[in-house]
Amino acid sequence: MEKVPLLVIVGPSGVGKTTLYTMLLNEFREFIELSISYTTRAMRKNEQHAVNYYFITKEEFKAMKEQKKFLECASYVGNDYGTSIDEVDRIRGTGKIPLLEIEINGYRQVMKQNIPVRGVFLTIGDTETLRQRIMKRGSDQRDVDLRLQRALEEIDEAKKCNFDLTLVNEDLATTYATLRENVIKWYGSILPPNTGKN
Repeated sequence: MEKVPLLVIVGPSGVGKTTLYTMLLNEFREFIELSISYTTRAMRKNEQHAVNYYFITKEEFKAMKEQKKFLECASYVGNDYGTSIDEVDRIRGTGKIPLLEIEINGYRQVMKQNIPVRGVFLTIGDTETLRQRIMKRGSDQRDVDLRLQRALEEIDEAKKCNFDLTLVNEDLATTYATLRENVIKWYGSILPPNTGKN
């Protein structure tokens, strides 16, 4: 039996990835599951361990990397992030579509592994709006500047990647409708009959 393609959402910090994938999970919870990533960054006020991320030390991350436990891993503004092979396999074992929200370098790593993937790049048209969104996260000015600089680099790098879909998130409802339509097209054999029909 052929493996179901991973659904991978990539985009800079602050473009709305979490909001969009949460909408997708709320609608298709029985069919799509988020692969929880590992990270060495500090937990934010509104986050929970094993819900938003597996928060681990740099030493633990390094050990997992050396043991080749990651499907992909990357550093982003001084912190490490990685997707566990075991986590993806666990989701596949339930018959669900694994959903990954990862950084662009991680996406490149996944694409090199000859596994089926549906890649979505999410961006935003206005740099100032992006700056405001990043600032709302309660980060210090240095972190905001680093994330904004990295976001602009990612948007440029995405032009060289082979994404199945690129979305400019200027209107959440429209962006979600387009994402949803494509997910139904890509995974129609897994999703229930009449999905997407009003």
